[in-house]
Amino acid sequence: MVSALSKLSAAVDSAAASLHRNAPHDEALKARVASYQEIVRRQRELLQELKIASSRKEWSEVSRLTNLVHGASLLIKVDAGFIVSVLKNEGVSAYA
Repeated sequence: MVSALSKLSAAVDSAAASLHRNAPHDEALKARVASYQEIVRRQRELLQELKIASSRKEWSEVSRLTNLVHGASLLIKVDAGFIVSVLKNEGVSAYA
């Protein structure tokens, strides 16, 4: 899970850099990518909580935290897929 979160974080950071280069004035997209960065930050916190719960053998809490981390990643994936689709079909300026 840590490795997957690291990859997600790198992808979000790459998207932010690409957006800065290619559409620096698109505030709506910049806000969405910033929200992804915040979600990834929170996921890291949840992973720390998950490690603690696991060490205490609190399996229901481990399950809950695992589902939260997974759900947040899925949210980013679905929303990012939507953004990519819009950008491919209409161009960056059409999204704003």
